[in-house]
Formats: sequence, structure tokens, C-alpha cells
Amino acid sequence: MKDPIIGQQLANFRVERLLGQGGMATVYVGQDVKLQRAVAIKVIDKRYKGDAALAQRFVNEARMMAKWRHENIIQIYYADDAQGYSYYVMEYVDGQDLSTVMSVYADEGTLMSIADVLRIGNAIANALDYAHRQGVIHRDIKPSNVLIAKDGRVMLGDFGMALEVREGSMGNIFGTPHYISPEQARRSADAVPQSDLYSLGVILYEMLTGAVPFNDPSPASIALQHISEPPPPPRSINPDLPPAVEVVILKALEKDPQNRYQTGAKLMAALSEAFKSTGSTPKIALPPLPVNAPTIRRSDISISQIAKREAPKIKPAPHYPMVVGELPPTVRASSRFQPKRSWLFGFLLLLLLGFGYWYYAQYGLPTFQLPPPPALTATPVPTLTLTVTAAPETPTQLILPAPSLSPSATATQTAAPTESLPTFTAEPSLTPTLPAAIPTIKYPKGNQFTLFWNETSLHVLNRSRETRSFSGFAFERLDADGEATLGRFPGSLWNNANFKYIPAKYCASIKIYKDEDPPYIDPSDCHGGYVGIVQPRRDPEDEHLVFWDPRGDTTQFRVLWLDEEIARCEIGAGTCDVFVP
Repeated sequence: MKDPIIGQQLANFRVERLLGQGGMATVYVGQDVKLQRAVAIKVIDKRYKGDAALAQRFVNEARMMAKWRHENIIQIYYADDAQGYSYYVMEYVDGQDLSTVMSVYADEGTLMSIADVLRIGNAIANALDYAHRQGVIHRDIKPSNVLIAKDGRVMLGDFGMALEVREGSMGNIFGTPHYISPEQARRSADAVPQSDLYSLGVILYEMLTGAVPFNDPSPASIALQHISEPPPPPRSINPDLPPAVEVVILKALEKDPQNRYQTGAKLMAALSEAFKSTGSTPKIALPPLPVNAPTIRRSDISISQIAKREAPKIKPAPHYPMVVGELPPTVRASSRFQPKRSWLFGFLLLLLLGFGYWYYAQYGLPTFQLPPPPALTATPVPTLTLTVTAAPETPTQLILPAPSLSPSATATQTAAPTESLPTFTAEPSLTPTLPAAIPTIKYPKGNQFTLFWNETSLHVLNRSRETRSFSGFAFERLDADGEATLGRFPGSLWNNANFKYIPAKYCASIKIYKDEDPPYIDPSDCHGGYVGIVQPRRDPEDEHLVFWDPRGDTTQFRVLWLDEEIARCEIGAGTCDVFVP
């Protein structure tokens, strides 16, 4: 199904391809046919077309921002509400967003350099100070709204959440839970300029430690933690940070806006000075790290190098709804960061144990009486003749040496309702030597993921303690010769506006759209929560995305991590364990 807007021309701008989708709007890459330059075209989602007031605010905000001139804010070129679309046209930034850049470091188990952390922080702070001087509060500062161009520029975009600043707010909670300020979590209308600086503080915390300060499977729980709980000290996650840096980050994350830095310039000046004074303050004693906690390493790869990499192409597929249930956190961190357990869980556990003790004291251990086993009856076995040809099987789950030449036997068995033994007639023959099997598990000591599937659905469960990015995965159906020529499902299709990772104990799923025979598989292991669901259709356009169903003479698909084959799975098995390094 083709996106109807692709190929159209809005004013002087031709819409060419999909760039990304958010909660309220879709962004396309286009061409300014008059000036012959690439542009980004942001179109309000069709769900809001009937809301005339919202559409008008969308265009008015763009017209206001078109007057802005700042090196760290994306330039707006044009805005209109015509041809059935509310849209604005802006500068196209050729590069990557900060969320994608951070995921590269997370996949490599490293953190970005301090120089890049300061460069990104200064750019965001400068952009926010400028917007605040114009009377605008962004209210949705997060890594995916920070763009890093191939030429090295760092730019802040997506002021869509600032639409209601002048008109006031209906009191809804805006912003992304992991980066939202305490006052916004209470009421959106309470946002102040220092709310944006709190969100910047969360980004700095994440870049310096590899983890967000608050994390829980429930977005509402994350918001409550921002309101009431102190953030874990950054040095409890990354002990290599100077104590003075920790002091600056914790001040940026103060609950009361008046106790934070009042401008972005003051925040970044304090952070830069803290890094310069490394070693001037004695180290504070820290609790011991968990066993097997990975060592924090700074990467040698700069953000500019990552930004120059080709971004994964997004297939225009509006019929792939990204269905997200109880959203898990976007932790890109080391396994040291463990979310706090809810006090309610502990209370319920104590209540259950107390009831068990009382029951035992009153009645003792419960007894159970099993029903008698069903009576067995003999059934006459009819006489039949069976011919069996034995042949070596292709190894699947074990790494075996190539079999040598071996005879095969043809056996004739006559079964009768008597106790006589079957007779066999051996016929010697030679079978060619099979090629050595490709290992189905390449990293047996890696992080375990389990795949479950039937003809209409497939689930990927993260059984490990580590968070992994969707984009690291790919799945390919293999033909009869073991070649990957029959289609590919890139894990990046699971990405959505806020979540690009599969946390521990969560599942990502693929369900064939409106395919009810047989029903979708629903493994109990996935009842902890789903990250997202991609729904392709059964038609030629999406056939390459369905890599696991029985089809033709294919019997296997392979799993790749960062384009390296790590496992092969037998389609007929219905389940497969893979291990990610």
C-alpha cells in the first residue's frame, strides 16, 4: 500500500520518501523544485485533520519559528494548510539523531568521549537558551530530537510540544517519561524553562553513564520516580566520573526548578569546569559493583564518524502499526543499573507469606488426593507391512564433524498381533559425505534470546539481563542451498518514536495482519510485556518479511547480529534459542 502523499507536490516542494514517524506528525524527505535543495516536510497526522484548532496552531508555530535564526536550531522555510494537509517545510539535516548514535555506543559496550558529551550538551543548551528568550518552552527534550549532521553540526528540532505554550495547556502530561521534569509529570501547564534544562540533565546523565536515572516497565511509574525519588548518583554507575561532575548533574536534576541551573549556559559552564578540576576533590567511597559488571569504556569513535554512516532506510509502510502495550524503558546501559522494586510488590509478598504462615499454624500442610489412573484396555493391532529406509539426518542444534561414508539399510518389517520378532534384510549402499554443518549457536555464552513462532506470528523474548537494540537484529529465510536469497526482516522495523530497545524479560513480535487461521501464538513467557508489534500483510509486497512460515522446500532461517550470522533455526521446530554477544 503506497503512502498517498509520496509523489505529490505541496507548493514548491515535492514529497519523495518517508523519513520518520512520531506521535502527532510524519516527516518526509522532499525536494524544493525552485531552489533545487533537499528539505524535510512535516505533515500533521491524519488523525488530527479534523481538529481545526490543532492544525492552525501547528502552522502558526511553524510560521513563528521561521523567524528564528540559530545555528543549533533547525531552520523553518515554509508552512501552509492546503491541499488537505497541514504541514511545514524545514531544513533537511543529513546525518543521525542522538538516540541512534547512543545506540551504536551501547551495542559496542562503550560510552562516547567527554569532548563529544560537552559539544552536544553545549549545542542543546545554546538552542534552549535562545528559545527561552523567545518565550518558548520546548517540553520534549530527548535524544531523538537532537540531530547530528554529517558535517558535525548539532541541532535541536521538533518544537511540536511547544504548540500550546501561549494558549495554555489542558493539563495533560507531555514529554517522554524517561526525560520528563517533575513539574511536567504533575501538570503540563507547570512547565518552565528550567523544565527543559532538567531534560538536558537527563541526557547528560545518560551520555556519561550509559543509563537513564529512572527506569520502570510502566511510564506512569517512571513519572512518579521523577517526582518523588532522588536519582541514583552517577558515580554509582560510572565510578570513573569525577565527584565534581556528579555534583553538577545532580543539581541539574533537582526536584525544585529554583534549585537547578537557571540557564543552559550556566549548566554547561559548571560541567566543563568540573571536568577541568578532575582530581582536585578526593574520591568518595562507593558501594562495591555487582559481580560480572562490565567495565566502563570510552569509545574512540566520534559522533561525527557515526553521523556519516548511512542511516537505515525506512520502508514506506503505513500498514505496519507499531502496537505498543505497557512500554518498557529505553535503558542503553550496563547491567549495573538495576531498577528499584516497587514497595507495593514487597508489601504484597509479605502479606502472602503471612497468610501462608497463619494457614500452616491453623491447618497444617494441605493434602491432595490424586484421582485413580484410567484403566488400560488392549486393542487388537492390525497386520501391516512397513518398509523403512534409514538415512543420515542433517545436524541442526549441535556442531558435529562431517560424517564419513556409511552404509544405509533397507528393512522390511511385518507386524502382527503375535510376539514374533521382525526380520531385516540389509542392502549395503554408499551415501556421499555431507558438508560440515554451520554452527547454529555461535556465541553459546552470550545473552540468550528465545524465538517462538507458528504460521501466523513470531515472538522474540530477551531472556538475558542486558538491553539490546532492535536495529542490531536481522532475520533471513534460507533457500534449499542454505543461501539467504528469499527475503530479510530488519529488526529496525520494530523501532518507534520513543523505544528502540528490547529490555530484559520483554518480547518483540511480528503478527501477520488479520491472519486468524491458525490463531496467533501467545507464549506465557511473553506475558511480562511486549515492546512492540509489527504487522505485515500476506501479499507479494510484504512476503519477504515473513521469514519463518513453512513455504516450498525451505526449512531454515538464520539470525544475524550486526550483520554477523549467530544462529540458524529449523522452521519446523517452532522455537529456537539464540545467543547475542
